Amino acid sequence: MKTILFFTLSLIFQFTFSQTEKSEELYKEAYLYITKGKYNNSIQLLSQAIVLDSLGNCGTGINGKAQNELGYANMRIQNFELSRDFFDKSIQLNPRNPDPRVNKVASYILENNIEKAKIELDLFIKELPGYPLAYWQKGNILENEGNIEQALFEYKKARAFNRQLNILPESIIKKLDEKLKNN
Repeated sequence: MKTILFFTLSLIFQFTFSQTEKSEELYKEAYLYITKGKYNNSIQLLSQAIVLDSLGNCGTGINGKAQNELGYANMRIQNFELSRDFFDKSIQLNPRNPDPRVNKVASYILENNIEKAKIELDLFIKELPGYPLAYWQKGNILENEGNIEQALFEYKKARAFNRQLNILPESIIKKLDEKLKNN
């Protein structure tokens, strides 16, 4: 009886391990396609990876990572509503990951639905305060609406929070410094 139990557990472990390896391979290949702008190819591979790893970790150590990338790929081909479904799933799997929130806001901006983008930004900031990119996005929206004073306030917050976290790309830091210096 012990032999049968051991054999069964060994088979389950091997099957699980091979699924994890395959989902990781699919994720890596899909991510490479994303970096090359081949979003349809990445969508197919990410979908397969998620079937094997429903948590969307795929070897990244971050639950919901594959769902976020799947949302991003769909957003890039203008499947905005579908992209937001994947961002929401990613947020559900990992509420502390800011990436799907940033991408969800970007999807509304790309769709030119600024009111929804502002609502999502406010929710984002409420749930994950102190994330610099959220304040950068909010500042950009306010600046585009002509509300320069409020935009500068948001840019200052983005710069201050980035001093603590140091996560903004250099290109955004330069833009922030330029905007704050000129005003």
